[in-house]
Amino acid sequence: MTSKSETKQHAPGAKKIDAGSIAEPFREEVRAQVQKLQLSGIEAPLLVGLLANSDPAAKKYAEWTGRACRADGIRYELRTMDDPIDVEAALRDANDDPRVHGIIVYYPIFGQVESFSGESQDDYLRDTVSYKCDVEGLCHTYRSSLYRNIRYVDFPANTKKCVLPCTALSVVK
Repeated sequence: MTSKSETKQHAPGAKKIDAGSIAEPFREEVRAQVQKLQLSGIEAPLLVGLLANSDPAAKKYAEWTGRACRADGIRYELRTMDDPIDVEAALRDANDDPRVHGIIVYYPIFGQVESFSGESQDDYLRDTVSYKCDVEGLCHTYRSSLYRNIRYVDFPANTKKCVLPCTALSVVK
């Protein structure tokens, strides 16, 4: 009888990489920066998650996001809505709240329900996230910046980098 790991085949020359060990130096830097803020009397950044569906994967993603934020000293607040129609108002409230530094929306909310301003209602919500709070780089500002090869949101000073969606950026590169 062979074990599960013995039957697993890898491509020649392939090497399994531990993503946690690659992420750790970046997470250490985040923890150090958060600690520096707190020592200066500034609250840790606040990431707000918006969840308006019962999709188990979205719920699990929200749970893991909160766990990772707390481990790195970042404040995390999950805002849940029973009715998806309430997401737009919650999103606008988060955009306008000066205490909120980042927003993540857990999709799907409407799925492929059509919208008057885009392919789907979820697309409309993606574009409603302010570029100042968009931690995933999915809003219109960042997607169009990727398309036009713009890497900063404050041209010509070029001190504030765009948040570009990593998968799409890797394809462009």
